[in-house]
Amino acid sequence: MIKSISCLVIICFVQIVNAQDAYKKRYFVKDTIKYTEKYYDERKQRTKNKEVFLTLKTEHADKEVNDTIIKIAGSRGLKSNIIFGEKNESHKLFINPWLVNSEGGYIDRDSVYYYELKNRRSVKIRFKQWSFNALSVPLKVRFGEDKTEFSTGINLGALLGHTWGKTNFLHRKKIGNKQYDSQHTLGGFVGANKLDFSFEDEDGSEEDVTTASISLGLGYMYAYQKFTFGLTGGFDFGLGENSTEWDYQSKPWLGIAVGYSLFSF
Repeated sequence: MIKSISCLVIICFVQIVNAQDAYKKRYFVKDTIKYTEKYYDERKQRTKNKEVFLTLKTEHADKEVNDTIIKIAGSRGLKSNIIFGEKNESHKLFINPWLVNSEGGYIDRDSVYYYELKNRRSVKIRFKQWSFNALSVPLKVRFGEDKTEFSTGINLGALLGHTWGKTNFLHRKKIGNKQYDSQHTLGGFVGANKLDFSFEDEDGSEEDVTTASISLGLGYMYAYQKFTFGLTGGFDFGLGENSTEWDYQSKPWLGIAVGYSLFSF
């Protein structure tokens, strides 16, 4: 039974990866981004910070379309895809807006908008998405009626939730551009694990049970690039006819989680 559950979990992971990999995150682009940049003050002979403004540019000829896009970006942020240019345009961070509904109908999302970055300059842009994370919970603390258990090992699970954060886009002229995420995820957790316990039956004999358990709960994760760290918690449910004899059946638990993001959509 345990092998069947493990195979089912793996098959589900593979199927979901294949089905959802095409969907991308939504960025919220502003008409002007203010950030801090370091520079060397020759007079004082030390490094200082200064405020720099990065402005959204366009190559579109239609002024009305441009004004509409800039207005939306300046108010609530423009939902967009973002990608660095290639070769001679690698210093440009191209913005491809999702379909925008204005008074005149939908605006052409093939219009060209971009930020222009200097070498070694980076810009952070916020995003939102739904994400699916495969997790390992190496440490779980189970709370029974009159005792507590620390469980270590490979407790596999998955976290499906809402993710928000920022992507840092860094332009590097000679060695290639780079981008990485810093994000938070809050969502539902489900996991499966092998369960071994013993209990005394009505005749006073000790019975050993080997079965599986399902963990259901919530999780909060902080992720840097694809690696995630955080806390999970919920309730454990043993499977099988003798699962009610388990001291931690339907009892709460807390866990420290680490994981690797498979994909986002």
